[in-house]
Parts: sequence; C-alpha cells; structure tokens
Amino acid sequence: MTVSAEKIAELRVKNLEMLQSLISRMAGYGASFKSYCITVTTGVIGFGLTLHSPAVAALALLPVLAFAAADAQYLRVERRFRALFDIVRKQKWDEMPPFDISLETAPPQSFLSAAISWSIVWFYAPLAIVVLLAVLGVRVYG
Repeated sequence: MTVSAEKIAELRVKNLEMLQSLISRMAGYGASFKSYCITVTTGVIGFGLTLHSPAVAALALLPVLAFAAADAQYLRVERRFRALFDIVRKQKWDEMPPFDISLETAPPQSFLSAAISWSIVWFYAPLAIVVLLAVLGVRVYG
C-alpha cells in the first residue's frame, strides 16, 4: 500500500499535534499545582494562627515541599516531551511517522535540573519563606 506524500505530511502534523497536546497538559498541571499549593498553605497557616500554634503553622511547609516535588516531576516530563517533539520534528517528512509518544524514546532529563529551574525555585522558595515568617509571627504574637 502506497501512501501519498501529502497524506504522510498530514500524518506527521497529527503526530506533532499529539505531542504538543501532551506538552500543554503537563504545563497546565504546573499551574494547577501552584494554585492548589497556595490554597492549602494558606489554609494550614490560617489554622495555625487560629490555634495560636507555631507547630501547626509549620506544617504548611509540608504541602509546599510536596507540591514543589510534584511540580518539578511534571516539569521534567514536560521537558522530555519537548525533546521528543524536537526529535519527531527533525525526522524525514517523506517517511511514515512512527506515532511513538512514549517517554522510553525521549531523552533523559534529571529531576534535579527541573527542581532547580526558575519556575520551581522562584515560586516555592518565597512561599516557604512566607511560611517561616508566619511561624515566627505565630510564635511572637500568638
């Protein structure tokens, strides 16, 4: 069975669109994690302030660390899909696309490089500092 060059190009574009939708989904999860983290952290700090308990307010560091780790993992996966997108984009356009979108074929990406990226550090580090200031405030004024 012979497939025309136009059909192969159309299939290649569909393959890239599938990868792009995965990349967009991973990026959306990062934004959701940040939103949920602020909500949970604010709630735990508020509960600690209500109870006048610095220990309860300090528990707000747990969701900050958990959401930061999850966000870094999703950023790592997003970067791997971006690299896979680039590989697929550079393939010959006159050959049938493989439609392989598994991470097994994507280049590796370290968790540490994702965890220390600006989108993780510049959000979660100031939030952790705010939690520590809240704990100090509960201790001093509570």
